[in-house]
Amino acid sequence: MGNLSVGIDTAKGIAAALDIPLVGVHHMQAHALTPRLMTAVANAEESQKHESCTGAKEEKMTCLKPAFPFLTLLVSGGHTMLLDSRGLNEHRLLAETGDIAVGQFLDKAARAILLPELLEAPYGRALEDFAFQTTGDYGSTSASRDQRTIEDPAIPAYTEPCQARYGYSPPQTQQDLMKRHDGPWGWSLSPPLVERAGGESKRMAYSFAGLLTFVERLVTQRAADTGEVTLAERRALAQEVQRVAFEHLASRIMLYLTSRQAADWKGDTIVVSGGVAANKFLRHVLRSILDARGLRHIKLAFPPIELSTDNALMIAWAGIEMYDAGWRSSLDIGPIRKWSLDPTAPDGGILGAPGWVNEERSHDDGE
Repeated sequence: MGNLSVGIDTAKGIAAALDIPLVGVHHMQAHALTPRLMTAVANAEESQKHESCTGAKEEKMTCLKPAFPFLTLLVSGGHTMLLDSRGLNEHRLLAETGDIAVGQFLDKAARAILLPELLEAPYGRALEDFAFQTTGDYGSTSASRDQRTIEDPAIPAYTEPCQARYGYSPPQTQQDLMKRHDGPWGWSLSPPLVERAGGESKRMAYSFAGLLTFVERLVTQRAADTGEVTLAERRALAQEVQRVAFEHLASRIMLYLTSRQAADWKGDTIVVSGGVAANKFLRHVLRSILDARGLRHIKLAFPPIELSTDNALMIAWAGIEMYDAGWRSSLDIGPIRKWSLDPTAPDGGILGAPGWVNEERSHDDGE
């Protein structure tokens, strides 16, 4: 809250001194809108070639992709939620974690699995590097895009196909997502929220605390039993931890997409944002599962690796979208500790916070 206060007070001072508008920004909304920032950049760079995206501000905004509605999977150290993003300020909550976030789970699992000399921040990335030996593979967006993207202009610029290099076999059914994978080490990880009888849980929720507890106890017990956990076993556990966690994320997406609730959903894109979206194995798992379940038409939109974690550009872009929609903030706004994205939530969602002024509406009312 202290950091937020400093930032907001600085912005207020600049706005007052220069007599320019102030726009408050919802942090998680900014993550969800980041792929639209990328198409805005592409539109600006290609404005001479794509005349339909030039001209008035309103015409430019209609060229932003992905267009609403789309699903948003927000995955970070503090958040794990699946949203139905129906509009700029309307993000309906479909599922969220009931305990710890997936990013926190990966960080703590890394501390348990990795040897001290391999453990360096950010821990989630260290876990991925160790599991799949991807060190040095976090280059520019253009370098990470595969040849299929470069050669196929039909693939939108804001998507990033994943390279099939993991030897990963996606589960073919929802029930397969609930199965344990027995390995050569004598242990297996149980997917979260599996019913005791082994059946599939239909709960639209995420949970990672139980899985973390099991992993921490497993490493401790294996060290006590054998005297040392080999590097090969640690790497196998690092891979399995990520597979189970990411398939758990995918399971709730699939539950929604195959439900009656989604029968009238008109979208074709899932935006994956937040720090964990930088994990390339997550990208591969989600794409593989959608393809295996006959949903190849559903696009996955990821920010570039460098824009997956918190950054100033995404905040600025969210402010631009709100500004273009006519929204301004009064100078008496303050930091908000918990702020929902869902307009049906008790706090009213993004626009439920105090201090919003709609400039276009004010003009219409003659104010």
